[in-house]
Amino acid sequence: MQKKQNKLILIIDDSIDNQALLKLLFEEKGFQVYTASHGQEALCLLNNLSFLPQVILLDVQMPIMDGFQFRLEQSKNNRIKNIPVIVMTGDDDMLIEEKMNFPSEILVKPFEMQTLIESVLSFT
Repeated sequence: MQKKQNKLILIIDDSIDNQALLKLLFEEKGFQVYTASHGQEALCLLNNLSFLPQVILLDVQMPIMDGFQFRLEQSKNNRIKNIPVIVMTGDDDMLIEEKMNFPSEILVKPFEMQTLIESVLSFT
């Protein structure tokens, strides 16, 4: 009998402070949390995980591989392309949805933590 897996989430954000805050928040909600500091690191992590996250929280502006490039690479990978993505951005560009390859949701910073929690829970 396979042991039931915890709810999994991946946070991709170059801010270590944001990672720590979000990790603590979602671990308190019963999630197992993975973190990555940029898109390339996240892709490597996703390729090595046995169990994929139910949702990805994605910052837009990051070094090495930003959120735009991550979304492009995600869409090319059959194993991970259907994982819902919640984009967290300070950019109020009206075309952000199209530029980010139509993610599951976009939250413009600053946003309420309860809004983020509800968004994540809707995908798990």
